[in-house]
Amino acid sequence: MRSIFPALCLFPLCPLILSASGSWSQWRGDDRNGKGAPGLEISGSWDQQAPELLWESDLIPSQDDGGFGSLVSDGERAYLSLVWHRNEPTETRTISSLFLRKFGARKVNLPPELVAKAEKARLNLSPRLRGTKLDEWIEEWIDENLDQKQKMTQGSLLASRFKKGKLAFDLSDIDLLFSAKDRVFPSQRALDQWLEEKPFSPGMREKISQAVPPTKRVADDVVVALDLKNGTTLWKASLPGTPSGRSSSSTPCIRDGKLYTVGSNRIFSVDLAKGKVDWETPLELDGIAGSVLVHDDLVIALVGNLRAYHRESGKLAWTNKQVSGKSASPTLWKTSQKEFIACNGGKAVFLVDPKDGTTFGTGPGGGSSTPVCQGDWMLVHGKDEKTGLIAYHWKDSSFTEAWRFPKLTRRADSSPLIHNGHAYLIGAGMRACLDLETGKLIKKEMAKHDISSPVLIGGKILAYEINGSFLQLIETKPNEFGVITKAKIGALRCTSPSLAGSKLMIRKSDRIACYELSAGQPAKP
Repeated sequence: MRSIFPALCLFPLCPLILSASGSWSQWRGDDRNGKGAPGLEISGSWDQQAPELLWESDLIPSQDDGGFGSLVSDGERAYLSLVWHRNEPTETRTISSLFLRKFGARKVNLPPELVAKAEKARLNLSPRLRGTKLDEWIEEWIDENLDQKQKMTQGSLLASRFKKGKLAFDLSDIDLLFSAKDRVFPSQRALDQWLEEKPFSPGMREKISQAVPPTKRVADDVVVALDLKNGTTLWKASLPGTPSGRSSSSTPCIRDGKLYTVGSNRIFSVDLAKGKVDWETPLELDGIAGSVLVHDDLVIALVGNLRAYHRESGKLAWTNKQVSGKSASPTLWKTSQKEFIACNGGKAVFLVDPKDGTTFGTGPGGGSSTPVCQGDWMLVHGKDEKTGLIAYHWKDSSFTEAWRFPKLTRRADSSPLIHNGHAYLIGAGMRACLDLETGKLIKKEMAKHDISSPVLIGGKILAYEINGSFLQLIETKPNEFGVITKAKIGALRCTSPSLAGSKLMIRKSDRIACYELSAGQPAKP
């Protein structure tokens, strides 16, 4: 999609007024809190002119071919770090995770008796049950037979199988395929021989044989620099990498003319003036999704464990083995007395001394969401439904849990916002506004927000809806908390909007797009 905003003429709204300068130096902005640069102002929403599409870049892959990392900017250029995948011909054949997903082989993870009941219902569906009636039947069956957690984790899978009816893959065939997951066959003949030996359903052998690709995946760790004025590719820094698919989704950090990021199996630094790699340090695992944090002379990242590397050399400075994972991004919490590195581990949030990496304390949390800090307050969106959104308060040389907003949700990846004494959660299928000090729920609405973290600009929130299909402008006034307007934008799901002053940078499925939010209005002096 090249022309996106003509549809926005449907929205009769107020002018937008923004500053033209500003940087977005790391994941979630300069202070890692989702807020645009000081001086930005937005007074209403897009008018009938709509935000102007400034440019779209050349091809830049995403998802399985390039991950879900977001953009950063120094105000003159936009930068993106990705593991750039491609396919090369090969004699071998592999039943990879990527093949299984694209082939449509998905396991149903439900109790055996419930699986049997669902399969019986699927095979006995009346051919007259179509369209809206089928949708209603599916919704009713899922509602009657699945609990809330099962609905969120398996509901969509069962729905797709019901819609396919007798054409859905037999579950025994799926189990057989998964028994050979990641197995490399030396040739097409070897693959076909294995298929003949297994009790697949009629016709399934031929489908699999033809679908397994005659290629192998290769990848490079790439940093792309784009001219913020026109989207021209200024340079690409590249290193041979390891195929890691969509799991490699780290957003870079820029500081003092250098860029720091995580690739497929390394952490490395790039000189922004030269577009050349300064140093690289290998990692023991691949598929890192968390983003690096630069603090003083250290580059801090959750790469299996929370680790700090010296900015100038890439040498390891310290490791905290208590904090494990590879999806969360550390952030800096500057309280009135001390400063910490705050990071979600697998099951808890940790506060770590940035000087030596020792653990100061832990609390409920965990998951891939980035903690958000402001003064003596820290918000954590934990993955456990009993934790939900939790607020910590620093007082008297310690931090304590102030309140929590429990929820039941499938995903808890979206990071919260703090604005004018209020906490905002835009994600996990809802919009919620709470009083920061008391945790009192002011307003909550169910909405189709998912993984993407929102950003704040001029007192308004920008957030994706329906897997990035739409960009929403949301009011932050507690009593008016809701959508002002929205635009069809086609952003890549799991990424988040990035700002460079009045420019909005969006990652799409196959390129980068940049928009002028000011809609031609001058900035305030």
